Amino acid sequence: MRSRDLAGDNTLLLTQEFVAQMLGVRRTSVSLVANTLQSAGLIRYRRGRIEIADLEGLRSASYECYGRVKAHYDRLLAGGTK
Repeated sequence: MRSRDLAGDNTLLLTQEFVAQMLGVRRTSVSLVANTLQSAGLIRYRRGRIEIADLEGLRSASYECYGRVKAHYDRLLAGGTK
C-alpha cells in the first residue's frame, strides 16, 4: 500500500525478490502472501508486476499495519518541514 501511495499508481513493477529484500523476509514468504492476496481478488500478480485489483479491500485487509506505517511516515515528514 505504501509503495502504491508513493507511486500514485495501482500497478507496481516489483519482483518478489525485491519485496522480500525490502521486508527482510524470504522470497517464498512473499510468494505465499501474493498468492493469498491474488486468490482473495485483492491483487493480480505476474512476473515482477503487481496490480492492485481491489484498493479498498486491500486497505481494509491491511489497515492496522498500513495505518501505523503511514502515520509514522507522515510524522517524520512533518517533523522535517518545521
